[in-house]
Formats: sequence, C-alpha cells, structure tokens
Amino acid sequence: MLKVTIQGLGYVGSATAIALASRLNKNKKPIFKVTGVDLNNNLGVKKINEINKGRFPFKTNDKSIPFFLKKIKKNKNLQATFQKNSYKSSSIVIMSINFDLSLENRKFSGELKKLKNSFLDIVKNISENTLILIETTLPPGTTEKILFPIMKSTLKKRKLNIKKVYLAHSYERVTPGKNYINSIINYWRVFGGVNKESSLMCKKFLNKFVNVKKFPLTQLNNATCSELSKILENTFRATNIALIDEWSQYAEKLNIDLFEIIKAIKIRPTHSNILNPGLGVGGYCLTKDPLFGEVSAKKIFKFKKNSFEFSKKTILTNKKMPLRSVNKILEISNGRLKSKKILLLGATYKEDVADTRHSPSEIFYKNVKKKGAIIEVHDPLLKFWDEVNSKVLNTLPNFKNYDILFFAVKNNIYKKIDFNLNKLKKNVIIFDSNNVLTNKQILKIKKQKIKIFSIGRGR
Repeated sequence: MLKVTIQGLGYVGSATAIALASRLNKNKKPIFKVTGVDLNNNLGVKKINEINKGRFPFKTNDKSIPFFLKKIKKNKNLQATFQKNSYKSSSIVIMSINFDLSLENRKFSGELKKLKNSFLDIVKNISENTLILIETTLPPGTTEKILFPIMKSTLKKRKLNIKKVYLAHSYERVTPGKNYINSIINYWRVFGGVNKESSLMCKKFLNKFVNVKKFPLTQLNNATCSELSKILENTFRATNIALIDEWSQYAEKLNIDLFEIIKAIKIRPTHSNILNPGLGVGGYCLTKDPLFGEVSAKKIFKFKKNSFEFSKKTILTNKKMPLRSVNKILEISNGRLKSKKILLLGATYKEDVADTRHSPSEIFYKNVKKKGAIIEVHDPLLKFWDEVNSKVLNTLPNFKNYDILFFAVKNNIYKKIDFNLNKLKKNVIIFDSNNVLTNKQILKIKKQKIKIFSIGRGR
C-alpha cells in the first residue's frame, strides 16, 4: 500500500482521508495506507480519537461514510495522530489546513506564519521520493514564491536531494452533504506543480483515486495557476450571488417573482448557472476567497495598482444580505420585534450539512436578538450552535407557539411540512428567505389566509 499522510483533519482533510482509505485496486485490496495528523489540542485530539474509533469527526448525512468506515476499520488502513514523524515514511503528504482572512481581519502575515510553521513540520520530517500536495486554498503565488523556497533551503540543510522531493497544488471541490465522499472521487480536479517532475508525480497520484474516465484531470502550467483557478472560481460564484441580491430587491418592489424570471433565463444553456435569491452567503470558502486576489497582488507579487475593488464589494454585499431579511421582518412587524417569538428554521450555511461556519443564519439570529426578539432554533443536524451559544431543537415544535416562522435553510425536512396539520397562529408571519417552501406548501398557507413573505418575490 502507498502511504499517504494528511495534515489537517477538518471538513476536507477528514473526508479526504476516508475517500483515499476506501479506494481499492483490481484485487479489491486497499491502495493507500492513510494517516491523518492534527494538532495536539482539545479539538485536534477529539478529531483524532473519533477517527481512531472508526467514526467521522463531524455530523453528516452522507450514508456512504459509515459504510466506508466499517470496511476501513476491517482493513486497518486509516489512523490519526498528532505525531509529526508520520511524514517520514510517507510517499505522499497532503496539506489540508485553514488559511483564514476576512474583510475585518486581513492579517496576511499572521496566517502566513502559521502556514510556514505547518509546512516546516512536513519538510523537516519527510524523506526523498515524496510528493507534497497543497490542497489548502491560498493567495496565488504562495506555493511557488513562499513554500517552495522554504522547501529547498530546508532540504539543503538536511542534505536531501531537492530533485527527489516534489511540490504541487491541487484544489479540492468537496461538497458537504449527502455526496460528501463522492465529491472527492467523482469530480473534476485541477492541478499544477512547481516544475514538470512535480506535475507528473501529482498527476500519477490523482489518477489513483479520482474517477478520471468520467472526470478528466486538468493540468495547468504551474502551482500559481492552480491557486488562482480556485480563487477565481469561488469569486465568480460569490459575485453571481451578490448580483442577484441587487435584482432581487428590485423585483420585490415591482411585485415580481424573480424565481420565475431566473427559471426562464436558465432555459438558455449558456446561462444555466445563474443563481437564485437567498438569505446570504455562508461557509468557509465564498466568504473569504475573493479577498485572496488583492493579498496575492500586494503581498506576494508587490503589484501596487491591483486593488480588486469588485471582489471586495462582492464580499461586503454578501455579508449585508441577511440584514435585508432582518429589515423586512422589522417592516412587516411595524418596526417592533421586542418580545416577538421567532422560530429560526435552519442554522447551517447549507442544507443538510452540520457546518455553521459563517452561516448567514448567524447574522440574522444575532440581529433580531439585539432588537429584543425571543428566538428559538431548529436544525435537523445540530444539537448546539456554538457561534451563538444556543441549544438547537431537532424535532419540529408546535408552530402555534411562534409569532414568526423564519425559513433560512433548504433542509429536506422543511419541504415535508404539511401546513394543514401544523396549526398556526392567525396573525403569524411566515418568511421564506431562501426559497425553502414548495409551491404546494405556499398555496396551503395562503388558503389559511396566513401572511407569507419571501426574498426574491413580491407580496
């Protein structure tokens, strides 16, 4: 078996570890022996212990994960540790750690220091004939201009042959949810190395676990191109969302259903990726990645004239989106939310996942609470919401107890609510901020002469 060590057991690293450990050769034997390395702190040790017990460290509704973990446990080809000596005997080391920036905190130097230290943990321990694959999303140029020189100088001190250690960047497109593991194996991958040899080694490795027959690899000229590809991809998506919010506001004033308009536009194949209105942008990537262009230009390449104003505006617009829902709720409630009992349906940034990082629901929750509302939260995959220090209901409560039902996340369970059976207050306000409810549900609500409002639709 080929030994692979993954640095970082977060949402991506843990899923990658399972995806690799589950891959079998033609004889149905494991291809990889996988070790996951995380920090020796409370959170890191918790993840390590969970994996070593044969459990995924995050709540998930991907039914393939327990299936794969059962087989992996039997094959004994996945373990987790905080020991750095694991890198020494690995043929491949994957870096899958965070690199955090935000509009409020663009401390590139601090994040870079953490990145360098983590990278040094690898290059101080690896042996020759090793591929280091960077999967961390980074400002373009980081791998070639910062990490590669560190690798060369460290290997020189260790008297190892630089030509026998390979460095490449390849970004993942992991999609948490029911297709978590599938999105690692059955999806297009982009990559680029710091030299031809590194690109070749990376290509060979990716070919061993990606379904390249259906999802061919894309090789770019170098690692910087791969880094830039990830940033531009996510910036495009984030900008698409910001653009739609602008038109959503206009459509609401015109009493037009923007979802119908967008559906009509999507008939044209070249415009099929236009996005729908919603509560806002969340998750780890889209809330920060558009900032990486400016950081790359100014901090790495020292270009003074690239300010990336459009990308920064995208981040700012998307961050304000949940506040629009707050303001609409205020308007509907005659400017008063004090003592109003709100049920927030959905706390995560995406449907049917347990990830609350940068969730737009968090912005909504904190703002209505500041205005005196009594707010309770329901989410099928959470028991406690750390960011707001609140317990979360897993069973749908009696809707009669609430003045406002605020649908924030498209969890599948909400589409099954029968509003004929779930009795409502006569003066209750239902607000669908994310196109959660079906047309059939909306008709049932309207038949009861209940007020229903939404983002992207007129009254």
